[in-house]
Amino acid sequence: MNRNIKLIVMDIDGTIVDDQRMLSQSNREVLDRLMHSDYLVGIASGRSIDELITMKDIWGLAKPFDIIIGMNGAQLWDELNQKRYDFYQLKPEWIKEILDIMRPFDLNPYMIKGRMLMCLRNDEEIVKSSKRNETAIHVVEDETEFYHEPCPKIMFKIPQDKIDDILTYAMSHKKSPYTAFKTQPVMLEFADERTNKINALKKYAENNGIDLKDIMSFGDMTNDNEMIRQVGWGVAMANGAEDTKRAARFITKYDNNHDGFSRFILEEFRLI
Repeated sequence: MNRNIKLIVMDIDGTIVDDQRMLSQSNREVLDRLMHSDYLVGIASGRSIDELITMKDIWGLAKPFDIIIGMNGAQLWDELNQKRYDFYQLKPEWIKEILDIMRPFDLNPYMIKGRMLMCLRNDEEIVKSSKRNETAIHVVEDETEFYHEPCPKIMFKIPQDKIDDILTYAMSHKKSPYTAFKTQPVMLEFADERTNKINALKKYAENNGIDLKDIMSFGDMTNDNEMIRQVGWGVAMANGAEDTKRAARFITKYDNNHDGFSRFILEEFRLI
């Protein structure tokens, strides 16, 4: 078996952190060991790159990540070349269309703008998200603030028993070239249909002379599928969505609450 792996990139939520969004000691130690080995190591998340850059210090890692993919592929930081890229964004008129489509469900749309969380109304979920991500809360005075300028994505928290039906409804009513996908069992996100973690990963690989077959990636939800499917070593978490598991070459034996990532690296794949 050829294990010429050069880059290891991981989703965060539901993958290398537990359901309380905490990084276990085992996962931290494995990350640290990988980063001090010959591998390039990175993270790919729906979170903003402004937050993701701080994860190194929050997790107590000695070295920066070699690649950071933010906003599900709308943002890329290439540490080797010290360069940031911002890709496709939702146009203001698309955002207005999304808000109109989702209006019957009386949800609370929100966006991340830098270190600010912009929302329609303040509620318990917004407060929790603000604390988790260390962002300031801005309640819009008027809905037009959402589509004042382009933005990488707009998000909706939806009960798990309703999210699939609402996703189907939204996609059947859209007229513009954006898409929606689940990034958590209760989170629906809208972005330009070209936005994908794999596209940002391909840009990084092109910049640094890395073949996709020499990349290992980890993920748990639909927004990770192409990043898992198109690399040589795609790994879905045991707690992952069924479509994500179908996209993967490997599935971890343990879930994100039981060190599935580090156990795969150490016990199943013996990578370090």
